[in-house]
Amino acid sequence: MLDTFVTVILSVGILCLLAGIFFWVKTPYYRVDSSRMLKVVEMVLTGQATDNDWHMTFGMTIRHSPELEEIRQQCMVIEEEHFIGESGSNYLFSSEGLKALKDVRDNLYNMQSANNKSSK
Repeated sequence: MLDTFVTVILSVGILCLLAGIFFWVKTPYYRVDSSRMLKVVEMVLTGQATDNDWHMTFGMTIRHSPELEEIRQQCMVIEEEHFIGESGSNYLFSSEGLKALKDVRDNLYNMQSANNKSSK
């Protein structure tokens, strides 16, 4: 009888400890910002990006910034038209796609510069 009581008390204690840990540790989330977008676009332009890098950055809707969502949509149009994937080349896009991504990079760089000036 005492063994059952101890087992029940220890089980309840462990469950409370686990519930406390789950409450304390929040669910991580991935939030794309302009610096992450700029980094991935530069990686694509230099042939260092993987398919996963591209899709993790531009594959999800951005709800916290309409400007970044507009850039993401531009990138999705470029992807639809010029994406060649990892097909024997280091580059994920055709030459026309890389040219279009250079414009996106310039827009991101200008956006980041404007944000840095306004925050000072």
